[in-house]
Amino acid sequence: MPLRRVLVATDLSARSGVALRRAARLASLHRAELTALFAVPLPADDDLTAVAAEALRAHTAEYIGTRAAMVVRSGSPAETIVAEAVDGSTDLLVLGAHGLRGLVGALVGSTTENVVHAGPCPVLVVRRPVTADYDTVLLGVDDSATARTAARFGAALTPGADHTVVHVSVVIGEQLLRLRGLDDADLERLRAASTAEIRPRIEEFAATLRPGPATVVVGSGSPQRVLPELAARRKADLVVTGTGTTSRFERALLGSVAQNAVRHSPTDVLVVPGDRDGAAAG
Repeated sequence: MPLRRVLVATDLSARSGVALRRAARLASLHRAELTALFAVPLPADDDLTAVAAEALRAHTAEYIGTRAAMVVRSGSPAETIVAEAVDGSTDLLVLGAHGLRGLVGALVGSTTENVVHAGPCPVLVVRRPVTADYDTVLLGVDDSATARTAARFGAALTPGADHTVVHVSVVIGEQLLRLRGLDDADLERLRAASTAEIRPRIEEFAATLRPGPATVVVGSGSPQRVLPELAARRKADLVVTGTGTTSRFERALLGSVAQNAVRHSPTDVLVVPGDRDGAAAG
């Protein structure tokens, strides 16, 4: 599915201005429609809505000129953003990384995470200043359809970037095995065997990505810890992960990886939900 509609939510702050600029660059790259959204806290009368609309026009003009449609809605930020994404058949939703403030300045610290969790489409959380298109992208994958959908979408969204496919996993029951007497050498052999088993499948999948990745990294460890560390070492601009797989265990694990990336990654983070049809931007 081509990227046709990009929605960016703003609280009129400088941090949201960074998200506006990233959304505008991606919309331009993919020739997509761009809409900027501001949520006015309830209760909102006509006068407050008019003030918000004028403030949104000035904010948008300051950061990206006149390249976006502008929408003002009233309601709680997270619910309003998700509803607008649904109503507008949004293909990509863009947010700042540090929560959103209403017009009256009340911080809603969990807004970004709530939108990532409930969003009906891929959500891009923008943390870094925008100076160019994405250059170095980590595509975090496991052996699930959800992760593969996320990697395809992320690769197609950033066609000019240098992509690295990353698979990191733990040995199931590692702590129990330690309690049963396995030492570090035994566990390291188990990790090596697990890595050797999964590597061909990850490499086979990586070969199907367009554009193809420059590097494939397969290793053992905690994805929550390794992904941010690898992003920092490789000076990545963007980390891509999925969320919402089929089993309860997988859903909880991948959800925690995405949540940790949103909270702690030094880069921008793209979270792709698992209920998409596997199509990617193009």
